[in-house]
Amino acid sequence: MHSGSKIIKRDLRLINKKLLTIAARADRFVPGIKEHLLTGGKKIRPSLLMLAFRIFRSKERNSYLKQALNYGAVIEMFHNASLLHDDVIEGSNLRRGKQTINSLYGNKKAVLSGDLLTAFSMSLLYNLESSKTIEQINRIIGRAARELVQGEIEEVTGLFKVTISEKEYLRVITGKTAGLFMAAAEAGAVLAQANKEQTRAMKEYGRNFGIAFQIVDDILDFTGAEDKLGKPVASDLLEGKLTLPVIDALKKADRKEKKKISDILLLVRNGKKVKDGTRYIVAILKKYDSLNSAFEKAEVYVNKSLAALKKLPKNEFRDALEKTAAFTLDRNY
Repeated sequence: MHSGSKIIKRDLRLINKKLLTIAARADRFVPGIKEHLLTGGKKIRPSLLMLAFRIFRSKERNSYLKQALNYGAVIEMFHNASLLHDDVIEGSNLRRGKQTINSLYGNKKAVLSGDLLTAFSMSLLYNLESSKTIEQINRIIGRAARELVQGEIEEVTGLFKVTISEKEYLRVITGKTAGLFMAAAEAGAVLAQANKEQTRAMKEYGRNFGIAFQIVDDILDFTGAEDKLGKPVASDLLEGKLTLPVIDALKKADRKEKKKISDILLLVRNGKKVKDGTRYIVAILKKYDSLNSAFEKAEVYVNKSLAALKKLPKNEFRDALEKTAAFTLDRNY
């Protein structure tokens, strides 16, 4: 293991320690939240923040290292709070292969648990010593939180909308997913006191990586194994989310196929079981090579993220960011 990996693993251990302390406090109100939520996940967002910080500060300990670790925890808590609310909105019973908080304790407690994590995030922010840099980061985090909710609202508003365009889809995922990736990357650069051009490059990396990550997620909803996804295959479709593969297929399908897809989605919306219908839509995706078309689009965004990194110092942390973006195209969950 190279020294950069050791440093990032140490940083993540410190962030996880903060998260576990907060989860233990939340456990008083929602038993099991520590086990079911904050101990799982890939921790991509805090990893991204710390890699962005370390590109410019490498092994050096500077005055903003403690704040970087705190912001890593804040972003992960915001993300997890959004998952709690998502599970209620979507009526999900599984998350990461475990029962969701709403399936265990009901929707009311799940929503309030998300609110509780958000409150803990805010209290952690308030404990940071004020400075122009911290004020700038708080604006970045605030913007990402606002755009996440806006993206979620737009997604819910567009459920079962067979006329959704690729532009609308990209706007939704930029808000609900790429926003926190972008904030993490930008915050890490600002805390490391990178210059404006470098900070913009880091922000652009986070945006494009986040979009690619969500597109791959949406492909895996059709192609992934249920035991790895931790949720049923085609669950997004059954919730009425028309993601990029379906949008591509609808654009290529003939009138009869579009009508049948619309009829299937109407049945789903009315609470009908449509196992054969789901199979039909998957067959249409294959017929028009829509999964590969979506994957090619993800590749475009990964390449954009890698291009942004060319403006940054060449070191082991930049290498790690390059590998992280490229890996999203190879993941199977």
